[in-house]
Amino acid sequence: MAALLYFVVALLGVFGAWLYPPFIPDTVACEDLEYHAPSGMLYTACVGDVHVARGWNPGAEALSRPDRPAFGSIVVIDPKTLKSQELSLENFEGPFATHGIALYTPPSKPNLVYIYAVNHLPNPRWTAGSKTEEKAASQVELFVHTVGSSTAQHLRSIVHPLIRTPNDLLAISENEFLVTNDHYYRDGLMRFLEEVIRGLQSWTDLVHIRFDEKSVDAAVVLDSIPTNNGLGWGPDQQVIIGDAVGGYVYFASLPSAENRTMSISHYVPIDCVVDNANFFSDPYAGVDGKDYSGYLMPGLSDAFKFLKNFNDPTHKSPIPGHVWYLPAVAGKDKSASSTNPPKLIFKDDGYAIRSVTTAVIVAIDPATNSGKREGWLFVTSVIGASVLATKIDFETALA
Repeated sequence: MAALLYFVVALLGVFGAWLYPPFIPDTVACEDLEYHAPSGMLYTACVGDVHVARGWNPGAEALSRPDRPAFGSIVVIDPKTLKSQELSLENFEGPFATHGIALYTPPSKPNLVYIYAVNHLPNPRWTAGSKTEEKAASQVELFVHTVGSSTAQHLRSIVHPLIRTPNDLLAISENEFLVTNDHYYRDGLMRFLEEVIRGLQSWTDLVHIRFDEKSVDAAVVLDSIPTNNGLGWGPDQQVIIGDAVGGYVYFASLPSAENRTMSISHYVPIDCVVDNANFFSDPYAGVDGKDYSGYLMPGLSDAFKFLKNFNDPTHKSPIPGHVWYLPAVAGKDKSASSTNPPKLIFKDDGYAIRSVTTAVIVAIDPATNSGKREGWLFVTSVIGASVLATKIDFETALA
């Protein structure tokens, strides 16, 4: 079966991407993926069971099985060996219905990693006749981990009324982060209408959270992007925001400490549902004078197939996805996006990974690679059996 999957993946060879056999082990239904530059490791949060993810995944409007929530995990992936390690979560029992994650490392402690993770808990106060209670009571968990260890210690759960439908996170410090609410309504007709009339009104928002031992302080810092979804860091503290249903990537500034508002510089249309957009910073830009830094925009290429096939009990119905690349200059300057348009660097017909939610590039050191400028592209899926890895040639894929 693994060999069959290898050959049915549809990648665009003209863009220099080809499939390499490994699917990362023990990475089932991992929606998000973060690269930790100080250690060179990848971190993800996984549901761990596609059957559970199909029945209880509030971010995907799967709310039919609150009685069977996920007890997920945080997984560390070594991009050189392509091996994974599930961390033991100390002082934490779950449930842990995973979604977006974010990492923060203090500059003075490069081996210390604070891990923020969305947790979509079932709401114990909800009943079938409830008119005031939601089915999910989502919150954010905070863990701390030492690079190289097999554990992560749970520090606290962060709960606030403004954390309603959390999707992704951006860690600013060990006690401060941003979080997107991707919808106002969790399910039903109103959620559908929210997406249909998105051009007339935005019901979603981006929230700035600060907390200490005694309190959690929250403020809406941006509410103009309908269906804002993934968050990522760009160069020089730039914030990247994906508008999922609209298919746009936005470029914004961090909120100021005084007025706690964010300003958008510009946005670029992408030909897919933009999920967890992020920035690839080329660590070997000075080797040959070429800098391949740029933005990665992963997402569904057919949202209707996601809605139709997400609940397939056989987990075989295809959910196709894309990964687009935008040169760094286009994210810095609005006028540059017309002469530096997005490029499609990965295309899957939906059988190999069943939806695309996050993509991360890890560059290969040219000194160990016969001088070639290549890297590993890691692609995750909210409902997939594993994280996929494929090697790309920068000259043909990103230039």
